[in-house]
Amino acid sequence: MTTTTSTTTIENVVIPLAGLTEADIRVGFGGGDLTLGPAEPGVLISGAFEGGVIQRSGGVGRIALEPRSPGQPLVTWRPVTWEMALTAEIPVDLRLDTGANRSTIDLTTLRIRRLELHTGASETHLRLPSAGQTTARVECGFASVHLAIPQGVAARIRGTMGIGAITVDASRFPRGDEGWASPDFETAPNRMDITVAGGFGSVDVR
Repeated sequence: MTTTTSTTTIENVVIPLAGLTEADIRVGFGGGDLTLGPAEPGVLISGAFEGGVIQRSGGVGRIALEPRSPGQPLVTWRPVTWEMALTAEIPVDLRLDTGANRSTIDLTTLRIRRLELHTGASETHLRLPSAGQTTARVECGFASVHLAIPQGVAARIRGTMGIGAITVDASRFPRGDEGWASPDFETAPNRMDITVAGGFGSVDVR
């Protein structure tokens, strides 16, 4: 369903789970505000997409979302807001490509197997899953990324920044020769394996 006001178009989307047992979801988002959290039961993806959204399918359970071309001169372009929700019922591989934006992403209750975050001049607050095993890669440019790891979840954090910095809560994840890691990382049933690569930005892990 699409609604239009005097200034913008908001496209409301609901994609049902429809018996899927796993999914691969990619989200491309440029400038504006992105929020992401858990969807209602029976729903794979839902959301209100200001400016409209294009859905592309790469096969069963493989969906990519990206903004519609605004069709306007650059001088009239303005940031938009996307409010999204993803299923917490099946395992998901999730890739987020974001530009000059602010993102608030809550994956606490989601079953994320693999997570990729590629972001530019942005600010991202991302709360990671509280259960299961997740492999995450964070690549950022001139960005500020804040990763929150729920209590009771072990983690290993490795990587480098160019001129930027990686800050890790060493009381939870002690520093070692190859990065930071929980003492019980190898045996913990709930754990995050995080790789960071970036340039001028900062990544904070708590």
